[in-house]
Amino acid sequence: MSTTTAHLTATTLGTMREVPTEMAAKLKAAADDLLANFDDVQMNDIARAAGVGRSSLYYYFTNKDDVLAYFLRAMLDELTQATAAAADGPGDPPARLGAVIRAQLEHLNNHPSASQLLIANLGRAGKLPDIAARVNQGFEEPVRRVLADGAADGTLRALDDDDLGATALFGAVLVIGLRSLVVEGHIDVNGVIERIGSMFWYGIAPSPDTPIPPR
Repeated sequence: MSTTTAHLTATTLGTMREVPTEMAAKLKAAADDLLANFDDVQMNDIARAAGVGRSSLYYYFTNKDDVLAYFLRAMLDELTQATAAAADGPGDPPARLGAVIRAQLEHLNNHPSASQLLIANLGRAGKLPDIAARVNQGFEEPVRRVLADGAADGTLRALDDDDLGATALFGAVLVIGLRSLVVEGHIDVNGVIERIGSMFWYGIAPSPDTPIPPR
């Protein structure tokens, strides 16, 4: 994917009309191709992919920023379904935490263009309540919930701050996923989990009783 300067603005969202089912399905099918070179994509290209005329497209989207936000919302809604299912799935909290991380990495890998655009726009997205809430629901909330369950039944160490712990894991998964997409063009989910699993589980100290160094 080429480097993009596509960005979200504070006016994006809020006034967007509901997209018809058939048009939404066509946009979803074309999303990765459109997002791969989004800077070069014109509204005419998006209209063709959606199977509608340009004027009809403008009825639903004011500009490309609206289209980008639409794609990111759809991606994050799909992610939320996958991670919620993993967090509520079988097994103890450590197993469910592993399933959530796997679901996040698999989703990033399945949507490489949208994932890189989301990461590139994360600062701006955080200022848009609609997308910021979806980032939280897809990445942080299921981790936070499983961490709390593990602390409650003793299968995970109780953290001083579950919110901070969830954010730390979110950042790690997101950056590791991005690195794989940029360097290798895809995410070897099994390989990544095998390499980072022990680091997530045991941390980086040589032993659990190693004192924290001066700060």
